[in-house]
Amino acid sequence: MNIDALIEYISSTPLTWLLLTLGSFKIGIIVYEKFNKQTLLQPIIISYLFIISIIVFTDTSYAEYFKGVEIIHFFLGPATVALALPLYKNLKYIKSLFVPILVTLVVAGVFSILIAVGLLWVLGAELPTILSMTTKSITAPIAIITSEQIGAIPSLAVGFVIITGIIGALFGTALFKFMNIKHDTSKGFALGLISHGIGTARAIEISEKAAAFSALAMGIGGILTAVFLPLIIQFIF
Repeated sequence: MNIDALIEYISSTPLTWLLLTLGSFKIGIIVYEKFNKQTLLQPIIISYLFIISIIVFTDTSYAEYFKGVEIIHFFLGPATVALALPLYKNLKYIKSLFVPILVTLVVAGVFSILIAVGLLWVLGAELPTILSMTTKSITAPIAIITSEQIGAIPSLAVGFVIITGIIGALFGTALFKFMNIKHDTSKGFALGLISHGIGTARAIEISEKAAAFSALAMGIGGILTAVFLPLIIQFIF
């Protein structure tokens, strides 16, 4: 068996991609902790770089890779539901801020989409690319379903989701310091609203209260986007 045939056999086996994904994330955790949790070395970034390098080297399509890690995609739902625990612990505090939370969700969510879409439009991007950008700040499972409903490209939408999450996780903390934002609730809410699951993972490291508000923003923001974005796109086009 030559090297090309071996690579083709390994890359076509679904278990390969599952083991690669889990193993690369474990390596990312080890590297992250080894270097005292440096922001630029977050586990998800290390694992993304490792996985993408292998996918490009083996010339594997996104559909083929996704088929191998579908079980991880399935458990994203229960994992997201598990974030309800910090929400429950901070329920009274969340209720007291219900109106500001709702207003911030709507205004910031719409503003975030308009900026991204406007930038792509100015740069002359095609409509499917622009539509794929509209789901950049919601968690991947919701982004995939929503992108299919609005005529976007699911694989591209997921790419935008990943890039947005990484940028938020990388520069969110520095931006909070620059703008002198001290409240964990504000930090968590911003990370969850803009950077979805990756941002929430970063918020968990800040505090339980930040994690609660990040999960809240990610959850409600994703639901509002999934419900209203297809209606708005249908009305416009």
